[in-house]
Amino acid sequence: MVPFLDDRRLLYGPWQAFERDVARLLICAGFHDVRVVGGANDRGADILGVKNGQIWVVQCKHTTTSSPPKAAVSEVVEAGRYYEADRMVVAMSRPPGASFREEIKRYHKVGVKVETLDPSQLKGLLAKVGEYPKARKELYPYQQDASEKFREGLTDTGRGQIILATGLGKTIVMAEVVADLFRDSAIPGNRVLVLADKRELIRQLQQGFWAQLPKWVPTHALTSEERPAFWDGITFATVQSVAGQIESLPSFGLVLVDEAHHIGSPTFLKAIDELDPPMLGGVTATPWRGDGYELDTVLGHPLVQYGIADGLKNHFLCETDYRLMADNIRWELVQKRSYYNYSISHLNKKLIIPTRDEEAAKHIYETFRNEGRRSGIVFCSTVEHAESFAATIRAFGLSAQPISAQLKPRERDKLMASFRKGQIDIITSVDLFNEGVDVPDVDLIVFMRSTHSRRIFVQQIGRGLRTSPNKDKVIVLDFVTDIRRIAEVIELEKAAEGPTEELPLGDHVINFSDQSAGSFMLEWMKDQADLMLREGDPTLELPRLDYPEAPQPGSVE
Repeated sequence: MVPFLDDRRLLYGPWQAFERDVARLLICAGFHDVRVVGGANDRGADILGVKNGQIWVVQCKHTTTSSPPKAAVSEVVEAGRYYEADRMVVAMSRPPGASFREEIKRYHKVGVKVETLDPSQLKGLLAKVGEYPKARKELYPYQQDASEKFREGLTDTGRGQIILATGLGKTIVMAEVVADLFRDSAIPGNRVLVLADKRELIRQLQQGFWAQLPKWVPTHALTSEERPAFWDGITFATVQSVAGQIESLPSFGLVLVDEAHHIGSPTFLKAIDELDPPMLGGVTATPWRGDGYELDTVLGHPLVQYGIADGLKNHFLCETDYRLMADNIRWELVQKRSYYNYSISHLNKKLIIPTRDEEAAKHIYETFRNEGRRSGIVFCSTVEHAESFAATIRAFGLSAQPISAQLKPRERDKLMASFRKGQIDIITSVDLFNEGVDVPDVDLIVFMRSTHSRRIFVQQIGRGLRTSPNKDKVIVLDFVTDIRRIAEVIELEKAAEGPTEELPLGDHVINFSDQSAGSFMLEWMKDQADLMLREGDPTLELPRLDYPEAPQPGSVE
């Protein structure tokens, strides 16, 4: 069978696909932490990878008729200095010319070694690697069960939907099903289309698939900036690009939708209707849509549903110590008017006082240091708040950096690389980490923003649920203490209960500065635990009880 990096790629590219194929080749050759970083302000680097403790930086040059330019040598040298690399390599689609080789020699004379991967070397390396990458993951029993049911649904009915909580490996399951179907020649036309709504997701999905695919299945990308030179194999595309080019696309035997909770949008529905694939599947961690659209209408009834509670009970997700923090409760309001009705928004504004940033940062610092945390993510209300809160955390001695979609891609790549290496303790963000970001070492999640979206809440807490070596649990500090949030956490706690299992969310679900207040709120919220499923802003009636005397507002506990 023809490997993924063949003459078609070398001849026709496009250059972005050539870069990714070189990155995939490195993964097949046993590299880890391989990232494609090419683009504006890439400082001469296209790919970064690590092998045997050495950092490799690769500059890729795809040319159709001419030899690679000699400028590629100086570019990769600059990249090597910027990224502090141990090895510098130029990968090329055409053999080097005389001027290129002379440039290599010139740098060698001053003690700078630049290596090359020409077309024959690329093909030779690909021929030596195994059919599957060394990074291929063995499926857990629940993943194997999900894969089998997903494949059965697709081949028997042409439809399939699976629900796997964040951290349970939905990308692995998708990739395994696709690889299995390719092995059995069960995909009409041997063409698969994987859809998502963001370009960042497309990039991460494609790399997530590589580890599970045999080396004879090529992958491509379709975006506003790139179109495949050929269509065999798997094309990863944004739905917007598909909708804009629908008439010029080939037929696909299988279409998969990642983050399938988006499938009810007009763009997705139109694209799927036009594509009309023989097999259509979707996966999601959060099946709830704000507009109430039923995914079952398009994908059929879920074949597998494995949520956070299941993952916690079976230890496929790490233990969660969830702490709801409050800055004292204004019980005088309740003492005077407890027999009146209160809306949720009124309660949130009048009953709970938002904590101050300085107090929250102090508590984050103490938790990080005293409880041996390794890395944390703070979800803030705005980009400006993320920037200011990172500065507040730094004042307590932790390294903290804000990250948002406003940063240039290269700057985000560099920050994320430092974060993964442990050089940054805390990242502050808004919604950038909701979908498609894999940071398994995170063991501290902090909420400084409110959200009434159950989907966003589950996505954000999911950033800390992935298991990792030497990670005992994830601590969640929730400084918002929104009534709806309390309801959601209690629902999660109730769902995670088993006949012989201890609660996985910690000994004290709610920490208030006044314990009697906390006890009352816990009991009351157990009766109101379905609030997050109700539309609008329902009116509630607090019971008439004897409340404790209101304490003075103070610090967080």
